[in-house]
Amino acid sequence: MEATDRLCIINPSEWTELRDLYRLNWPEHHVAYATVDNFIRWYEKDSGIKNLTIYCLNDSWREDGTYLIVDRYQLFAYSLDPTNCVLEKALHLLDWSGGLKVSSLLSRHRAPVINVITAKGLEKEYDSETFLYYMPKAECDALQLSVPAGFELKALSADDASTANDVWPNRHQGSLFFLQRLAAWNPNAGLYECATGKLVAWCFRLQAGPLGALQVDEEYKRRGFGTVVAIAVAKQIANLGQDCFALVNAANVPSKKMFERIGFKHDGEAYWVRNFPTVSREWKD
Repeated sequence: MEATDRLCIINPSEWTELRDLYRLNWPEHHVAYATVDNFIRWYEKDSGIKNLTIYCLNDSWREDGTYLIVDRYQLFAYSLDPTNCVLEKALHLLDWSGGLKVSSLLSRHRAPVINVITAKGLEKEYDSETFLYYMPKAECDALQLSVPAGFELKALSADDASTANDVWPNRHQGSLFFLQRLAAWNPNAGLYECATGKLVAWCFRLQAGPLGALQVDEEYKRRGFGTVVAIAVAKQIANLGQDCFALVNAANVPSKKMFERIGFKHDGEAYWVRNFPTVSREWKD
């Protein structure tokens, strides 16, 4: 790392230009495209959004497409540079002291993250592998959505996000706000029992673009309800003109089989890596 290296903020007025770099060799960089596009849409909804910054190294993003997006405690990292040299230099300059959850991290970008965590003497809270499943827009459009009799699909509310958070295996400090914002701003779907109004299955779209936090109520499992909400959100994403992908924990065999039955293709691995904070921090949103 050079003494003159510095993190620079990419102005929101330049985010569209940044996003469009990832049209190159489509769909190789579809994850980066979806990630930046998500934050463009969020900024359009709230130009005063707090705790969101897109960084680059030495203002060189037009040359190598390297970005670091910090959304509260989550970090999204990407680079068009196959050597990851620029990415690793940028990662070294970030403040990791509050604890960062590196999210939807493609396998080709994992090494520089681990290198920086190791070099800084930080302790990992977890380092979780997921399978990436991909489906082009045209195939999402062709999916048949069949809502079972006695149930209806609706958008998730803030209360529904709270219900989902209560039983989410990945629940953590800040996760309620996280899911409520996804419910308000991103494609999502809830399946409800008509007679009782009970939410029985749900699926969100995460910031980087994948389907996530998909669950079915324990009493309603093994009835295909997870497939219903996954297809519902995939078709919403296709309506935005985008391809769809999902990230499934490597050990979650039932979910992997579900996406394969729907027609998604395994297209590599991604990771969720979080370091323990070395200082306490409270978020004010």
